[in-house]
Amino acid sequence: MNANLEDRVLPATLGQNRLRTRPGRLCIDIPSKSFQIAFLNFSNDASAFAMSLTDQLHQRFAFDYLAYLQNVANGSEPVRKNSASGRPACRLICTELERLFKSHFFKPDKLARCA
Repeated sequence: MNANLEDRVLPATLGQNRLRTRPGRLCIDIPSKSFQIAFLNFSNDASAFAMSLTDQLHQRFAFDYLAYLQNVANGSEPVRKNSASGRPACRLICTELERLFKSHFFKPDKLARCA
């Protein structure tokens, strides 16, 4: 786990450590032991989604936004580009990638079951 992530690990109930970030649209709340596999699964799913796009501009935008979300997951505070304004397809791409982000990184009720 890198230094940024170690700063975000908070003790949770039942003696389990959880990785939590500030509240917001892209918040993280998962067992700390699950972060690496969640990051890998998110990256794989988001890459598959980006590769499924047929328009090269949309595909490039999806990969750029994926890189932004990966930086958010790793604890950096990247500046979000506002290149999606006025482009409905880009807004839909952002929405889908954020949905994938939340499905992998926001599981407040899931307890770690790692051996």
